Amino acid sequence: HSLIPSSIPSMEPSVTSSLIPSYMPSMDPSSLPSLVPSFTPSLEPSEMPSLIPSSMPSLDPSSSPSLQPSSMPSLQLSVIPSLMPSSMPSLDPSSSPSLQPSAILSMEPSEMLSFNPSSNPSFEPSLNPSFAPSRSLSFSPTASMPPTLSVVPSYSPSTYTELRRREDIFLAALRLSGFATISDTTSPQRMALEWIMRDDGLQLNSNSPNFIQRYSISTFYFATTNGAKDSWTECGADASQSSCPNESSRFLSPNNECDWSGIRCNAKDEITDLRLKENGLTGSFMPKELGFLSSLEILLLSKNYLSSTVPSEIGLLSNLKYLYLNNNNFVGTIPKSIGNLENMVLFSVGNNAMNGTIPDKMFHSNLKHFDIDDNNFHGTLPSEMFTSSLNLLNIDIGGNSFEGTISKGFGNLTKMKLLRMNDNNFVGELPSEIFASPSLQTLNCSLNDLNDTLPDELYGATSLRVLNLASNNFIGTISTEIGDLIDLVELSLQSNQFEGTIPSTIGLLNDLTSMDMSFNFLSGIMPDEVCDLKSSSFLFLTLASDCGGSLPQVECHCCSSCETGYR
Repeated sequence: HSLIPSSIPSMEPSVTSSLIPSYMPSMDPSSLPSLVPSFTPSLEPSEMPSLIPSSMPSLDPSSSPSLQPSSMPSLQLSVIPSLMPSSMPSLDPSSSPSLQPSAILSMEPSEMLSFNPSSNPSFEPSLNPSFAPSRSLSFSPTASMPPTLSVVPSYSPSTYTELRRREDIFLAALRLSGFATISDTTSPQRMALEWIMRDDGLQLNSNSPNFIQRYSISTFYFATTNGAKDSWTECGADASQSSCPNESSRFLSPNNECDWSGIRCNAKDEITDLRLKENGLTGSFMPKELGFLSSLEILLLSKNYLSSTVPSEIGLLSNLKYLYLNNNNFVGTIPKSIGNLENMVLFSVGNNAMNGTIPDKMFHSNLKHFDIDDNNFHGTLPSEMFTSSLNLLNIDIGGNSFEGTISKGFGNLTKMKLLRMNDNNFVGELPSEIFASPSLQTLNCSLNDLNDTLPDELYGATSLRVLNLASNNFIGTISTEIGDLIDLVELSLQSNQFEGTIPSTIGLLNDLTSMDMSFNFLSGIMPDEVCDLKSSSFLFLTLASDCGGSLPQVECHCCSSCETGYR
């Protein structure tokens, strides 16, 4: 761009802004805003907002709002509301409401509602009611409908105090949710704002102790009902669409939000629990305003129909201990801000459609339950899982796309009770370290690509109740020491490459309910001890081996299922 403007107009517009305005109009409008306004009108409107208003009216209205008001009236009305009121009257009324009242009288009434009243009377009455009353008399009265006897009082503002209340609430919502969100009349935030301003029986002020909390939780309601178009199963706002054991506990009732269904509060009336499991919640996004519930400890939204991403603002919930988002339709990644939740005890997002890798910062000493099964997570497990969360009890990462070898770091998790890592892409051997926890009760490593022989340490894991190593490539024999696993209830070793005979010591497993040895290279006869156990226990229902075909690999007269094996 040139430092000094040309005295002759250019044939084509500049692609960069001039530092000083030209004294002549350009033939075509610039695609960029001028840093200083032109002294003459442009022949066509600019497609970009001016940083400083023009001192002359434009021949056609701009399609974007001005950042500051013009000092001259427009020849045609703008289709976009101004961010600030004009100091001059418009020749035609705007088709959209102004965000702030004009300081000058309108020539004609507006067809849209004003957010705030004008400080001067209008020459003619408005065609629609205003949200707040005018501070001056009108020259002509508004035509009103015949009076009716109302059962409940109107919440339309009738005093200056009410006007100020609504204005303060509006500005508070702007600060919390942002201009773009509040200006969208279909947004849950805007719906919550209008409900609090006009319909909420509590009639809070912006400085009420529970204003932010009530605004946040009502925003959550509108977000999880598709803007009130859908209905919750129980205790939704609309009594005609959902039942509620106690009508006073419906969402958006005039009672304190601590009395609403699924909500629990502490002695300070701060929400600590939000439990809405299996309640028909819908919605394609989780509102960021949940992050304002700073005392929240339990968020239970399991088994609903939420298809949102997990908002990063969830990392603001520093007191959150239990997060249940499982069995929904959540998408996207685990936000890195989840690492801020050092008090997290349980993290459950299983059975969703999430993806990405696992943030390494999310593992803290308080974490005990980690459930991310049946999603699309990939990569390797962070090393911090085995160094920072040594109190982990239950780990379910099955049904994803994790890869690599199984970490020997599991040996550090000496309190682990459950480990499900089935249906992934793990390779290599089953490390002996995985049996370091004397409390291990469930191990499911099925549907991977593991190989080699079983470690001897497996037979020392005497607390095991479920052992599922099916659909891998394990080799070798099954040790007679398997009889030491006296608490075993389910034994699944099918679809591997085990060889040898089936140990008779399995007959010592009195709690056994199912055993599957099919699709291996085992041979011989099913031990009598195993058949005796099955016949004597009404709980031992499933016994499968390669006992099918004309030349069975295993002879078994007590099996409930006979397969032909790999032949």
